[in-house]
Amino acid sequence: MNIGPIQIEWKQRARSLRLKETVFASFTEGAPSVRARLGEFTPGDWSRAKFWLDVSGLALYFLDRLTVLDLEECIPAFMLQQLRQDFADNRARTEMLLAEARAVNRTLRNLDVDFAFLKGITLPPESVTERALRSQMDIDILIREQDARLVQACLGEMGYELDAVSGYTWEFKAGPSGMSTLRNLYQVRPERALEVHLLPGAMEHQASDRLSRMDSNKNNAGKVASLGQADVFVLQAQHLFKHMCGEHTRVSWVLEYWRHVCARRDDANFWCEVERVAASENAAIAIGAATLLASLIFGPFAPATLTRWSVDRLSPAICLWIQLYGKRVLLSDTPGSKLYLLLRKQLNPHAGDEHRRLLFPIHLPQRITRARDREGVTQRFRRFKIQMLFSGRRLRFHLAEGLRLAVESPRWERRLTGVSE
Repeated sequence: MNIGPIQIEWKQRARSLRLKETVFASFTEGAPSVRARLGEFTPGDWSRAKFWLDVSGLALYFLDRLTVLDLEECIPAFMLQQLRQDFADNRARTEMLLAEARAVNRTLRNLDVDFAFLKGITLPPESVTERALRSQMDIDILIREQDARLVQACLGEMGYELDAVSGYTWEFKAGPSGMSTLRNLYQVRPERALEVHLLPGAMEHQASDRLSRMDSNKNNAGKVASLGQADVFVLQAQHLFKHMCGEHTRVSWVLEYWRHVCARRDDANFWCEVERVAASENAAIAIGAATLLASLIFGPFAPATLTRWSVDRLSPAICLWIQLYGKRVLLSDTPGSKLYLLLRKQLNPHAGDEHRRLLFPIHLPQRITRARDREGVTQRFRRFKIQMLFSGRRLRFHLAEGLRLAVESPRWERRLTGVSE
């Protein structure tokens, strides 16, 4: 029996895994060690790894790390050239995104409402050394629920239209729609996207909420309004944990979180404030899970003051899931997995209907294109084609990952029984 092609495929997978491990190691090891590791890989290995580097969010961070270590010549010339072009494209997109954020910031200041920008553009330099290295698609803002309609009208004057509502998140779009591909992943897009996160009305009367703990720079015209430093960190961990409980977790989020903790490791006052904020936001599990996942990738790094009330309080089942599947999900060539359902079941064992709905949704995929005014037949056909291609990919994902989950579930239950006894 001819097993040559199978052997070749397994060898390629093994080399692909070692390459990804080398990328992880480049952020913690010195130049001599990384140089030795990089010497193992061929141009073909790097060609196959480019997709993972892009979807993981590590591509530009890895380029920056190679530059710092003076190891750019250790990867093929075509790969280095492509990464540099991606960086140039992303720099232009980041500048446009920041300009848009400043415009939104100025407009919302005139409304006399409390608001703060969230996530990427508010992360400190310790977490994101340079904005242009981060792949960011949209802008996120936190407001009070009572101000939602006023802010919606204000954004409407800037060309934004409400595109979707999911719980306390309102998604706004402006400009022509389209679908992102690897060819334009880092390029400036004609469509603008903005998410408004509502602070529920029940929380508005609390003595201290996130908007009442605003950073002092909210009144600085040169900066966008952001939350306090402890709130930024807690939200960073919650964002990472939210995606751990979903289909896709980007490795870049883990890297940014790890860098943030490392930079603050010896800041006792900061960790005291983080613990206080985490208690008020019920964020201890999210922080513990994010810390444990980062330690699997980059090694032990968290201060004891953080570990004590976060990682040490995780249930055995959550720890087991992270140890078994956390790294596997991050190393996967395929963006997305349904293994997160095993974790969600531990967090909410009584949500059977929700688990079945997430396993294989019976509704149509989300709409990723929008009709334009005076849309012609050609434009309508192109929009329909984009939506159908997206729907086909989602169907393949649910089928393939559903089968993979069915195979893995019995193994998980056996291991779970072992830690529960």
